[in-house]
Amino acid sequence: MPYLEEQYSEDTMDDSKPEVSVIDVYDIASEIGKEFEKMIDVYGTDAVISLMPKVINALEQLEGLATRNERETNQIQELKARIAQLEKDKIGKAEDRQRFEMELEQIEEHWREESRDLEAMVSHLQEENRKLSSLLAQKQAEKSSDPGALLSPEVDMALVQRLRGMVDRLKDQLRQRDREVHSKQTEVESLSAQVEQLTIISRELRRKQRLGQAQIHSLIDERADFLAQVHDQQREVSSLRQRLGLAEKENEDLSISANPDLTNKVMYDKDDPNRPRFTTEELREILHERNELKARVSDLEDELEMYRPKDPPQRRYVSISAAATAAIPVCIPVTVASKPDRKTEASPLTAATATSAAALVQAPFLAQVYMSLLNHLKLMDVSFTDLQLLSLLFFPFTGFLWHKQFLRRCLLLCSHRLSEM
Repeated sequence: MPYLEEQYSEDTMDDSKPEVSVIDVYDIASEIGKEFEKMIDVYGTDAVISLMPKVINALEQLEGLATRNERETNQIQELKARIAQLEKDKIGKAEDRQRFEMELEQIEEHWREESRDLEAMVSHLQEENRKLSSLLAQKQAEKSSDPGALLSPEVDMALVQRLRGMVDRLKDQLRQRDREVHSKQTEVESLSAQVEQLTIISRELRRKQRLGQAQIHSLIDERADFLAQVHDQQREVSSLRQRLGLAEKENEDLSISANPDLTNKVMYDKDDPNRPRFTTEELREILHERNELKARVSDLEDELEMYRPKDPPQRRYVSISAAATAAIPVCIPVTVASKPDRKTEASPLTAATATSAAALVQAPFLAQVYMSLLNHLKLMDVSFTDLQLLSLLFFPFTGFLWHKQFLRRCLLLCSHRLSEM
């Protein structure tokens, strides 16, 4: 009957097993992110601005449900294993108890048989003793009635001594049997104490096993966190490599502009608005910044090698927000080689800024965009019309105070640059 109940419970638990795991949710989030990227490429960012938070919320709720289902499934498996272990222990205890009872019954039966034999022997000896006593009394009466009749007292005394010795031996055997029964009872009690001690030890071992399983689960969670950190660091290193490539390209352009061919030297007028405006000191600063970025990328690669495990996992445990966010491209303006024409309404800076503002869908990328603008506006000439357009483009994304402070810094720096020009 317990086997049928256990089989029914296992079938019921297998039917309620969740079909979607956390890893499946991550894969779904990655595929949704790719689809969002395709929609952005085809229809623009306005088509997914209102839909993306709802999808992310639904994926987060699905992740929570999948995590809870996995946790409940693990708890059910642990409880099933614990129930099976308890039933096994119960069956073992029942078998031990039954074996001990059978042994005790055998010992008691053997003791009863020996007691019956000894009692029969004692009763037989008592009967013989009574017969001998009656015979002795009869002989003494005959002796007293017939004084001339001579009996052999040595024979009677020998018979009495023999009977007494037999009675003493029987008493010794009875005492020995009692001692054996007492020793068997003591042995049974010691075995019962050992069974109780083994039960306590098994309970302690099961507790240690549960603690070990909890530690294993915590180590698995820490490993997943470390893998997520390694993935984030890899993304950061890739972004730094992209920035380093852009800086090297700018450095090559600046080197070409700083060291022209003397044979084909072109003279520029001082009043020409399109003349080169970079000095040797500025080029030296750019080269120094390029070297610092290379050193930082090298340090990050060394740190990544330290954190990278020996056996790389087959699946990457990334969060839903990271997977959904990684699918959205962010366009950041790189540089502008020459001063834009103030008469032209669509300048390169305006086009690059409009592209960047259209791609800024999520707020965490604003700080990166502002810092990139802050670094690049130091090296370019910006007109007042472009500054007004820049402020109008970034005004919808400045909902937080620190975003406004970054934008204010950019505008103040550009105004100061224009005043120096």
